[in-house]
Amino acid sequence: MREREEAVAERISGALVVELRGELDIDTVLRWTTLIEAALCELPEPHLLVLDLTALEFLSAHGARGLLAAVEGYRDRGITGCLIVVPGSVPDRVVRLTRLAGQVRVFPNRLTAIAACQPVEMRWLPG
Repeated sequence: MREREEAVAERISGALVVELRGELDIDTVLRWTTLIEAALCELPEPHLLVLDLTALEFLSAHGARGLLAAVEGYRDRGITGCLIVVPGSVPDRVVRLTRLAGQVRVFPNRLTAIAACQPVEMRWLPG
């Protein structure tokens, strides 16, 4: 993995948010999916996995297929997955061209993703 590639994981409102930085391609897809799995194992059972791709510099079609396979595997474990991409960015175009957007919900930011995907009992509403 190149020096600038890293993942940052944090728990927000019952969701595990993993921010991917650097490149996600054929050379790095196994490393990224392993890092995501490790983050899932370290934290108490999240109901929602948010993969934040806004800091990715490059996403290949192979990388997008790897993300889809990972998210489908998490579904089997009862974990909902979604992606965050900047509209019009390279990752956004790859997500749409590979039809990953048809398989996984895509949002422009974390707040929207968490609000839309959290189970009703997990949502915090002022009031």
